[in-house]
Amino acid sequence: MRAIPLILASLLTAGAPPSDTALPRNEAPPPRTSPADTARALHLLSRATFGPTPGALAEVLRTGPEAWLDRQLHPERIDDRALEGRLARFPAAGMRPAELIRAFPPPRLQRQARSADSLSGRGAPRPELRRRVPGASPNRILADLAGAKLQRAVYSERQLEEVMADFWFNHFNVFFGKNADRWLVGDYERTAIRPHVFGRFEEMLAATASHPAMLVYLDNATSAVPDSLRDVPARPRRPRGINENYARELLELHTLGVDGGYTQRDVVEVARAFTGWTLSQPPAAVYRTGGEVGFAFRPALHDRGEKTVLGRRLPAGRGIEDGREVLRILAHHPSTARHIARKLAERFVADEPPAALVDRLAAVFLRTGGDLREVTRALFLAPEFGAAVHRRAKVKTPFEFVASAFRATGAEVGPSRATLQALRSFGHLPYMSTAPTGYPHTSAEWTNGGAMLNRMNFALALAAGRIDGVRVDPALLEEEEVATLAHRVLPGMRGERLLETIRADLAGQAASQGEVRARRALGLLVGSPDFQRR
Repeated sequence: MRAIPLILASLLTAGAPPSDTALPRNEAPPPRTSPADTARALHLLSRATFGPTPGALAEVLRTGPEAWLDRQLHPERIDDRALEGRLARFPAAGMRPAELIRAFPPPRLQRQARSADSLSGRGAPRPELRRRVPGASPNRILADLAGAKLQRAVYSERQLEEVMADFWFNHFNVFFGKNADRWLVGDYERTAIRPHVFGRFEEMLAATASHPAMLVYLDNATSAVPDSLRDVPARPRRPRGINENYARELLELHTLGVDGGYTQRDVVEVARAFTGWTLSQPPAAVYRTGGEVGFAFRPALHDRGEKTVLGRRLPAGRGIEDGREVLRILAHHPSTARHIARKLAERFVADEPPAALVDRLAAVFLRTGGDLREVTRALFLAPEFGAAVHRRAKVKTPFEFVASAFRATGAEVGPSRATLQALRSFGHLPYMSTAPTGYPHTSAEWTNGGAMLNRMNFALALAAGRIDGVRVDPALLEEEEVATLAHRVLPGMRGERLLETIRADLAGQAASQGEVRARRALGLLVGSPDFQRR
């Protein structure tokens, strides 16, 4: 382990961006394909999936990038039933909020429910509501959610859907650790994000705005017309007032962008429009009496006065229509189109995306009424996307690195505590970004010496079989030639200096230690700078 920093320094020196068109010297191009075709296919797979695999590369070369992309844009046409058996090993990830509350209640919630039942004379909660998994805690929910997400990233045939679900969850980020959100985040991703990644932006915006997870995370569940303006008396010792958190993030992050033309007055007016958007019942009530946690509009908590948002008048005397109209205004605003276009281009093309590409994507967004399938299609077929200057120019996020490492090594992945601990140490455990901005997607945020050393350590541990619940393809460990192994892990690369560095590292080991040498070479390849690029 003490030698790792020296090895890493050598690999960094050897890790210049490889040629975009070069193929391994020991393998000819597939029939009727050119090096340029292969480079284009690999670039598409590096951005539109969680990492190339031999099967995915063959499919793109066989059908062409446009046909492959069209198929991925219609995930309902892709048979992904093989994934279902894998997801069954992470049961909490598929449970409804009420099921999670009953199975994984914290002690405080149990005490509250029992106390309330005792005071009301109803006795203890019904037996079916007291069941819980032995030894379980809400941390099990997070482990299953993150584990299931990793399974989808590694094994789903609907790779583009998984990549876009990751992007859009991050765009509409909700933090697992915020109060009741530990029971709500899974349902939020399942019902407010995934069904809409290739649908209309307005529909996703509305789904996130009204989901209990977002209402809890950005505090809109407690936002109400001030007591002094209410038509009905306030509850004793429970003063109410407007909370601006959701309104501010809705304008700044979810739609218009920080320079989208709104003012502080707009923030206040939007917050007024969403007063009364809250939960149907709190988790304690679900645990005690049953039912679900859902969205509810409380007219008594809504500010019914006239409002003006971005110059648009919202008449007095209305209710839930105020919030719905605000969402409609924002979803079709030119600033929203540009903000979304830029975020997509930053995530999938370049940290500083070409202005022409942003303009083109924004135009598609406006012309199609926010049709995300068409915006996504335009993104991946844009000439700027495939430009040589942008190939292998972005660094993988830690989650992308781990998922692509498993895909590249043909790993068999089950529940793995070490993998989740690694993601936490990398600062990229799914669902645990505390900030409304979500996790960063620009390369500079993830590149420093310590981060690269951590990735190298993980790669070596993976290859050595020291990651619990994960086993790399045994066939890779039978490969004695470093160049052939490199081609299988990094298809399309040309990195002679990298190969020389690895061969030099292996020189001190006996030739008879074939598997040991193969594991070492595999770890150095996965930990190399070349593998970090996408």
